Order: sequence, then C-alpha cells, then structure tokens
Amino acid sequence: MIRALKNRLARETRGTATVELALATPVLLTMALAGIDVALGFVHKLQVQQYAQIGGDYVMSEMENVPLDAEVKLRVNEGSAVPVTDITVDTWTECNGVKVMSPTCVGQLTGATETKFMQIEVKKVYNPILNIPGYANYVKQFTSTGKVTLQVK
Repeated sequence: MIRALKNRLARETRGTATVELALATPVLLTMALAGIDVALGFVHKLQVQQYAQIGGDYVMSEMENVPLDAEVKLRVNEGSAVPVTDITVDTWTECNGVKVMSPTCVGQLTGATETKFMQIEVKKVYNPILNIPGYANYVKQFTSTGKVTLQVK
C-alpha cells in the first residue's frame, strides 16, 4: 500500500510549475532589485557630479570677479539642496606650476607665472534599496563625491 502510494506520487506532475515558480521567484526578484540598485547608484553618482558642476558654472559666469568660497557653496546648495557642510571649496595659487601657501606669487620667484585654481567638491550619501537584514544586507550605504577643478586666473 505504501509502495503503491509512493509510485503514484512519483508519477504525479500536477503542481510542479507552482513549486518551481516558488523556488525561482526570490532569486529572480533579488537579481532584478540588484540591477535596479546598481542603476540608481550610478544615477546618484552622476547627480552628485552635476551638483559640483553647478558651482563650476557659477564661478565661470562670474569670472570678472571670482566669487568667494561661501558664495559658491550657497549657489551649489540652492541648486542641489545638498547641505552646505557637505560642500567643500578649496582655492590655491601655483607659481610656475608649484603650489604655494600664499595667495600671490609676490616674493616667491621673480617673474613667476601666477595661476589660481578653485576646486569644488560635493559629497552625498546613497542608501541602497536592497538592504534587507538577513536576506540582502551585503549592500551598504556609500558616499558619492563629485569634483570640479577650475583655473580662475
């Protein structure tokens, strides 16, 4: 009797598609979400770079009078809603291609070529959608950085 039941169940094929679907769905869903997460992370990185470019565009539009670092930070903040604390503006002077601590080349080298630079850096944290504890918690948040370096003189 048990042998007959065992043989009958071994030949039975109804419901196998349902079982296969139940086993494959979590794997397929995870792969789809991972692909979406990678795409969203890439878009996030591009957006952060565009936020830095907002500052670069502002500096280039005001080249007659190079804006102060605080003004550049404010413009980037207005255009991106990134907190001012996550925006860094660094300016420096190079005399004949050598970075110097003073704002001008006066007293450095006679006849030195003075070049001024400004670098705008924007940082923003990306929180992935596929961060499910116990299932897919291998994806961690990360900080994207966008940088623009300009020669302002």
